[in-house]
Amino acid sequence: MIKFFRKIRQRLLTENKFSKYLIYAIGEILLVMIGILLAFQANQWKEQKTEKELEIKLITEIQNGLKSDLIDVKVNHEYHKEILKNQYKVIDWLKNDGQFNDSTTYQFSMATKRTSFMVSKAPFESLKEFGLNRISNDAIKHKIIRLYDVLYPQYENVISMYYVQDEKLFNVIYKYFDDWNMSPYVYENKPKNLSQLKKDHAVLMRFKYLTNYNAFLVASNAKMEKLLIEIIDLIDLELNE
Repeated sequence: MIKFFRKIRQRLLTENKFSKYLIYAIGEILLVMIGILLAFQANQWKEQKTEKELEIKLITEIQNGLKSDLIDVKVNHEYHKEILKNQYKVIDWLKNDGQFNDSTTYQFSMATKRTSFMVSKAPFESLKEFGLNRISNDAIKHKIIRLYDVLYPQYENVISMYYVQDEKLFNVIYKYFDDWNMSPYVYENKPKNLSQLKKDHAVLMRFKYLTNYNAFLVASNAKMEKLLIEIIDLIDLELNE
């Protein structure tokens, strides 16, 4: 096409038809500009396609990690609710005149159990390395940041303090038991000196401290579970589009 215009231009110049030559010259310039524009658009489209493919890869990795996290959070949520229920029962037993029986042994055992927090942060670290702005959906991005930068660290801090309170409880209560499981401290038999145990204010206060921290863990697990489901569902919608 360009060669054709050049031949026409040469002929018009030879014939001294300047006005016609000007028209063809303008046409030739427009043709070149259109070619450049099309090349630019094609390159831009290719870059956008590559960028979108990377975004899909990143949020898919995030989603897979969150699905795994959700399993752990759900298990912890239910387990900590069971622990909390028995902590309240032990506190009630310590404060009142109830008898010690097999149910009370189970309650003491459950009231002192622990869980571990085993979420995966590798997908989020990978996303930060590529840049959080790679995620075009602001709702997904903001929820992911809240989960990894707020809720997860907050839970880790509180559960570490929960372990500390459990240690402090053990330091005041172990003398009332002949046997316990050390990982963690789970009391497996009837305590001795029941009347003295009930009078020991330090034991009651340590159970209350432990229970307060656990109530926070239960609430935090509920928040994380809710947010995890929201993000997973939002990513599903984004990928389907």
